[in-house]
Amino acid sequence: MIILKICAVIPAYNEEENIAEVVKKTREHVDSVIVVDDGSEDDTAHIAEMMGATVVSHLVNMGKGFALETGIEKALENGSDILVTIDADNQHDPKDIPRLSNILINENLDIVFGSRSLDGDMPLILKFGNWWLCKSAQLLFGTKVTDSQSGFKAFRRDAYEKLKWRSSHYSVDSEIIMNAGTNKLRHKQIPIKTLYNCNHKGTTVIDGIRIFLNMLLWRFKG
Repeated sequence: MIILKICAVIPAYNEEENIAEVVKKTREHVDSVIVVDDGSEDDTAHIAEMMGATVVSHLVNMGKGFALETGIEKALENGSDILVTIDADNQHDPKDIPRLSNILINENLDIVFGSRSLDGDMPLILKFGNWWLCKSAQLLFGTKVTDSQSGFKAFRRDAYEKLKWRSSHYSVDSEIIMNAGTNKLRHKQIPIKTLYNCNHKGTTVIDGIRIFLNMLLWRFKG
């Protein structure tokens, strides 16, 4: 029986209040945890390391997409077979990691997306923006993923080259969906529980407009 090595990659920027709990809970479900400290000005890196994560630090803030790439490359160097990406702000429940990874493995998929929209608890403003971006992605790329900005996903190491993104910021999640669609990767989405809080640093209206413009650029410029 082949045992696959699972690594969680957590991009983090100024998350000293949440990173300890996120790393602790995540370590229960994976073989290793890599935290990419994306130029934080607080103790994010130190706390993550104390909690048992491997920490890779950027000197300055480079953006979510860049941080994810740094973490994935490190995980591949360490021989990981399954890559799980999860946000550092304690919105995701690491208990969902086995669900994502087991479906990925048992159904022989390339990538599994955690979808907040399937759970139904998404705030109205986020729900509308997400609907708009997802509909745009469906029209432009033929994909049917219903949560364009979920940072919680699992994919195989051999799918990474086809998923690989150029976005350095929040557009990365939409670009991954686009790449999964255009490269006809085997994918599925499952509902995940999400805790929304007032300190959420996710996509804003301006970010949403920027992501939409990027999708147009990807579609018509290639």
